[in-house]
Amino acid sequence: AINNELNKLTVQLKGLRKDLATKKKNYEASVQYLYKNKTIEEKLMFIFATEDLRQTYRRLRYVREYATYQRLQGEDILRKQEQIKRKASELAEVKNVQNTLLSKSEQEKEKLEQQEQQKRRLINNLQSKQKSLQNEIDKKKREATQLNARIDKIVIEEMERVRKRADKSSNSSKGQKAMDKADLTASQDFASRRGRLPMPITGTSIIVSPYGQYNVQGLKSVKLDNKGVDIQGQPGANARAVFDGKIVAMFQLNGLFNILIRHGNYISVYCNLSSTSVRQGEDVKAEQLIGKVFSDPTNNKRTLLHFQLRVEKEKLNPEEWLRHL
Repeated sequence: AINNELNKLTVQLKGLRKDLATKKKNYEASVQYLYKNKTIEEKLMFIFATEDLRQTYRRLRYVREYATYQRLQGEDILRKQEQIKRKASELAEVKNVQNTLLSKSEQEKEKLEQQEQQKRRLINNLQSKQKSLQNEIDKKKREATQLNARIDKIVIEEMERVRKRADKSSNSSKGQKAMDKADLTASQDFASRRGRLPMPITGTSIIVSPYGQYNVQGLKSVKLDNKGVDIQGQPGANARAVFDGKIVAMFQLNGLFNILIRHGNYISVYCNLSSTSVRQGEDVKAEQLIGKVFSDPTNNKRTLLHFQLRVEKEKLNPEEWLRHL
């Protein structure tokens, strides 16, 4: 639309200037003629140098009409000049608008190109992160499988020892699971604390990965199967026993410590410790510190405790047993 208006104004301005040039040329010729015949005497001689009165009248009327024509020509030239001035102003304004729009268009184009480049960089970055994240998830899955296999083996061996000890004990009760009196009492006491066990980590904490299958944040198509819960605490936090019990196993995996505490036929599991403050075979009390939770220096010192609960071989949902503050 602006280009059409610009072309229209350009054509009009060109026509006006051509018309003005013609009128100026005619006006210049008439001025030159008048200059050559400028005296009153010359005009009078032209009027009265006739053979009869009729011709004199016609010459007089011609002089008057020519003077009027000359005046009108001058006025017309002034009008044309004013029209040209207005059209030139309109043309300049339209060109200015066009230049402004072109400038804005170029700026928008440049902005869109920058956004497109940023989008491409973001996509490439996300694809790279997706691959890196997928590799990290695969690694975590392998480590979790390895950890759970180790825990399962220890739990089976420990519960087998409990049964063998109960078989030798005259205090084992008929109809009860194979446990001696002390283990039976510990199991009952532990079961009575369902929903009231303290958090297994000191300080402020939050459960960031729930028990069971869940979607990985930002990757809806990726699911993980958690055999316990992951609890994030503050850097420097310690793991603590959730109930009175006995340290039945301690082992290292991928450079970090893992502790299993038995409470009758229940077992609590504490993983991802950078150090320990207890020994295998030691009896511990509820809320006793057992080790420092690892703070990852490569991930803003993220402090994550992996916690599990078992009743013999059965895995329990820790969230149903812990007292949330």
